[in-house]
Amino acid sequence: MNRQLAYAVVADGETDRLLVPVIQWAVHRLDPGVEILEPEFRKRRGGVAEYLAEYRTGAMLIFVHRDAETLTLEERLEEFAAVDRGDVIPVVPVRMSESWLLCDGTAIARAAGSPSSHVPVPAVAQIERIADPKDRLDDLLFGAAGAPPGRRGKIFKRSIAQRRVSVAEYVADYSPLENLPAFRRFQEELAERYPYRNLLDA
Repeated sequence: MNRQLAYAVVADGETDRLLVPVIQWAVHRLDPGVEILEPEFRKRRGGVAEYLAEYRTGAMLIFVHRDAETLTLEERLEEFAAVDRGDVIPVVPVRMSESWLLCDGTAIARAAGSPSSHVPVPAVAQIERIADPKDRLDDLLFGAAGAPPGRRGKIFKRSIAQRRVSVAEYVADYSPLENLPAFRRFQEELAERYPYRNLLDA
């Protein structure tokens, strides 16, 4: 049987589109044969429970992004306790979405336009301890591009948001992140709510 997955992403902000390739990788990790349709992307306004109480979609799954920021994973997940629907999967990177992109120096180099550059990424075990993963990723992108001076540098920095998304698209294997509790929790929630899980168990 041909399987298709229609899904939605509800995110903190527009720049969190970089989570789409991560989600697609995780779905194919669970179900390699499924066809993933183009996602519906929404920027959340207000609290998680309040937003989801009103949100209606034809999607089969809703991936709801929330950065942990200064909270622990468990503290941030408490926001989902009042959500009374079975199609919601929390996506809670510690501390923010960009932390999950720090696992692949080759992808960062490609997104910087310098595929031969060596990018010194942190060890996966250290990723969640980085105070500002977005700044670290931006610094790595800028450094991989050769830290262009003057006008070239300004032009590069204006493209940095799209380059973050490109990093996510260039990462071929997110499995190193399975050593992180936040990523494993995301995978577990996906496996529990996946609409074709009974077919996978057969």
